[in-house]
Amino acid sequence: MGGTASTIINQIVVMFLLMFVGHLLYKKKILDDGGTRQLSALLLNIVTPAVLITSYQRPFDQKEALDLLGAFGFAFVTFVVVIGMMTVLYGKSKQPYARDARMCVIFSNNGFMAIPLLQALLGSQGVFLGSASIVTATVLAWTYGVSMLRGSRQVNFYRILMNPGTLALFGGILLFCSPWKLPGPIFRAVNYLGSLNTPLAMLVLGVYLSQAKVLSCLKDKTVYILSFLKLIVAPLLSMAVLYFLGAECTVAMALVIGIAAPSGVISAMMAQMFDTDYLFSTRIVAVTTLLSAITMPLLITAAEFLWGGVPPLA
Repeated sequence: MGGTASTIINQIVVMFLLMFVGHLLYKKKILDDGGTRQLSALLLNIVTPAVLITSYQRPFDQKEALDLLGAFGFAFVTFVVVIGMMTVLYGKSKQPYARDARMCVIFSNNGFMAIPLLQALLGSQGVFLGSASIVTATVLAWTYGVSMLRGSRQVNFYRILMNPGTLALFGGILLFCSPWKLPGPIFRAVNYLGSLNTPLAMLVLGVYLSQAKVLSCLKDKTVYILSFLKLIVAPLLSMAVLYFLGAECTVAMALVIGIAAPSGVISAMMAQMFDTDYLFSTRIVAVTTLLSAITMPLLITAAEFLWGGVPPLA
């Protein structure tokens, strides 16, 4: 547990250092609201899809493919469970932050917080299987999330199929299943774009924190309620579902690590893109990130106990 806690705390320190740079850029007027919106669009439309494509740039293996397929199925079920929980709690709420609250609890910052832990605890196999949660979250954010933030009940199949997340998913799986891989120069270019994900996302979040009244949110009981739902209730509920569905140890651990991560920056970026309360989302992201230093090691330890320990590194 000590190594797990140390990895999480190191990631949180890095996150807040990058966010502080974003804060300074905004205060010095190097970045303004328009520039931040453009960076958010760049992240959502180009950088995140690049991450998805590169995660599947590996030789095809039948067992890995079956494990990944199972991970996708289990990941989708856990998202449905959490979406159902938040729909019951906030679906009919008249509060102006209701849609943003649902986004903050449903979607995790698993790309930045989970990947180092997956690498440390489960090796490359854990990162590969954990990508199922990241990909599922990205596709759901661009489909369910966009529909919810727009307040639309209509299903736009064109948007579902043609959004950047879904296209990147199809492209990545095609590359994984086929003998053809991206040529070296193209792969490096896409990989460089994907490597922008963490620094750009944290800079944007730092600007958001400059605009939000972060200290005042510590007096807001809604922040603590949503943090409890995100960091405790949703992971425990998901763990119970995975256990009773018989998820294999490596798959379960890979998914639990992602589920236990704090609220994702994508919640705030999409809130700004669709003109909902992105400052509210920013406060939830900041508080859950801090509290996750306590909750993530505890939840991962509980999962290790439930599934009989961490499997050997692969």
